[in-house]
Amino acid sequence: MTKIRSSIALVVGCVWALGLGGAALAADMSMPLKAPPPPAPPPLDIHGFVEWDWESFLINPQGQALINHSTGTVVAGLDWVLYKNKAGFINKITTGGGVAADLSNNFPGYWGTFEPSANGDLFDTVVFIDASVTFGQYWTLSDTFYNVYSGDVACNLTAAGPGTTCDIGKFAGPAGTIGFGFLNFNELKIALNDSFTGWPITFNPYVTWYYEFKGNNNNQMPACFSCANNNGDFTIGMTPTLNLKMWGLPWLTVKAPTYVTVGPTNFWTNPTCCGVASSGGLGVFTTGLTFVAGLTWIPSNLGSWYAKAGFQYYDIINNALVASNVVSIGTTANWATKDIIVGFAGIGVGF
Repeated sequence: MTKIRSSIALVVGCVWALGLGGAALAADMSMPLKAPPPPAPPPLDIHGFVEWDWESFLINPQGQALINHSTGTVVAGLDWVLYKNKAGFINKITTGGGVAADLSNNFPGYWGTFEPSANGDLFDTVVFIDASVTFGQYWTLSDTFYNVYSGDVACNLTAAGPGTTCDIGKFAGPAGTIGFGFLNFNELKIALNDSFTGWPITFNPYVTWYYEFKGNNNNQMPACFSCANNNGDFTIGMTPTLNLKMWGLPWLTVKAPTYVTVGPTNFWTNPTCCGVASSGGLGVFTTGLTFVAGLTWIPSNLGSWYAKAGFQYYDIINNALVASNVVSIGTTANWATKDIIVGFAGIGVGF
């Protein structure tokens, strides 16, 4: 307590000892009544996470096989809660974004032609921005826009010859070496949190509309080599989730991510790749198990830490998608192109 504050406290104490009110003191001393201070603005409600994963096989959600051996993935993001109201129809509005990177070495098939100048051990980098609205207590509508940066879709002025320039979105590296380029796509998702059922297992169904914009390489798009740009498909899925607290393990949760991709037949038919026509309106089916353990022994002031491990099985249904996997991985092996099992483990922290 400072000397000035001590003096004020002494004066106020004397006033009340004399039986005088605060208003009388103000009037006698010709001091105006002081208005109460304005309410303080609510604190920023910002949350984030960082996660590192190891995978035995790198495959994207659309079923495109990328690297048929061990890879590492790092992802980090922030979410800012702009609005919260449990009683209203609109319950929460958030916005945010993040970055991710995939790393490996000895890239197979198509990717090996760009080593070492394109990527080194960095396979790709992803930047994303997102926004979501939770309404009706249990529904969430979200939208996420992605830019994927990678050397294999870049401009190589040396190979292109003198007098040439890079296409829009392609950037040359030093002295005409391969630089980097970008691919972009968007996902609009509607999801239901069915915890209101009170069942021990929640199913968390969702539908995602995936749309692929024209990037700067028609042969290699975010979804798959054989996928057409300026086109899209839908992911219909659910994530059954069970917390094992009834068995005395409240820190352990089991999930079973399951989905199928569906869309127009021509989404999987890119005439520049890969020599096989689309076999219909189904892309990939996948299911698996993920075990998530809360690391409750780490002090909470250091964040909410967790570890995870599991496997995911991918059944590549569409023939054109199988053919694009052959080009990507450089092999016709069934385990690398059609029936793919991925083991993974990771650790992360939320704050």
